[in-house]
Amino acid sequence: MTIENTNNTLTLYPVEQPFKYPLLISILFVLLPALALYWFLGDSSSVPRAFKLFFGNWISPIILWFFAASFYHLLLKKQRLKKEQQQTSLLKNNILPAMLPEIDNQPSNDEALFQEITTMAQQQGIAPNNLLLSRLALFLNHHEDDIDDTFGIKEREQMKGSYALPRFMIWAIPILGFIGTVWGISNGIAHFSDAMTSTNSVTDVSAMLKENLPLVTNSLATAFDTTLLALLLSIPLMMFMLNLEKEEEAYLIDLDESWFHDIKPALMSHAKKISGPVIGTNGIVPTEATNTQVVADEIKLLSAQIKALQETMEDLYETVFTSGIGDKK
Repeated sequence: MTIENTNNTLTLYPVEQPFKYPLLISILFVLLPALALYWFLGDSSSVPRAFKLFFGNWISPIILWFFAASFYHLLLKKQRLKKEQQQTSLLKNNILPAMLPEIDNQPSNDEALFQEITTMAQQQGIAPNNLLLSRLALFLNHHEDDIDDTFGIKEREQMKGSYALPRFMIWAIPILGFIGTVWGISNGIAHFSDAMTSTNSVTDVSAMLKENLPLVTNSLATAFDTTLLALLLSIPLMMFMLNLEKEEEAYLIDLDESWFHDIKPALMSHAKKISGPVIGTNGIVPTEATNTQVVADEIKLLSAQIKALQETMEDLYETVFTSGIGDKK
């Protein structure tokens, strides 16, 4: 008898946050107001210097838009992670400990067990795509040795994929700053070149410089303002994303430890009570298989932790290495 995972819960990563909503909201509340301020007040000489840093050119509003969209996206993702952790804790600490002893007194098959867990989880407001609930569905359905490897691999791949767009936005913010630098310098050189070519005599050079020097300096200010703004915003955004990614990885590791140490042994004990002990040819219950399974689970857990640490070190090395190349340039 099998348990059909009709919701395909494992493919719906619960901590995944759609990026289109933060993009649209930040367009309405950040990009359009910032462009309006630039349009009406960007060229004014009476506005404060700090205002010109954020709204003194057309590239700074785009940088603010990327920052606001990424920050809001990560904030929503953090809320989803917190909700997922609370639901997993409720399922692990309250529902399963209260249910397994009751079912042991009235043994039932895997399908009935999962239906009981799902019903109680729905009553407690636990989402059907909760990671622990998805593990229970697949484990009670298959009882295969390699199903544990599927958990760790797929969950971590989905976690890494959920940070693809934030990583791109954080990468794009300094690039926009560099684009603003090139744009400002090229405009300054163009203004100076046009002024020099329009001068007919040496006596007009001083008048030309007096007239066109503000245009050149404004262009240079745009060049350096965009780079400064991009660097100021990308650093805290990167720290926020790395901290959130670390929290999510810690949650997955904690989920692995709970699964291999507490939940899976309890489920296997329940299955043995239903089917009864397996008697060997010599009439002795083979406990070596159980011990072997425990050792295999410990090895799998240790392998998942080492892999998570390796991925964290690779990300840290990539960040430091990229930063080092940027500093040398």
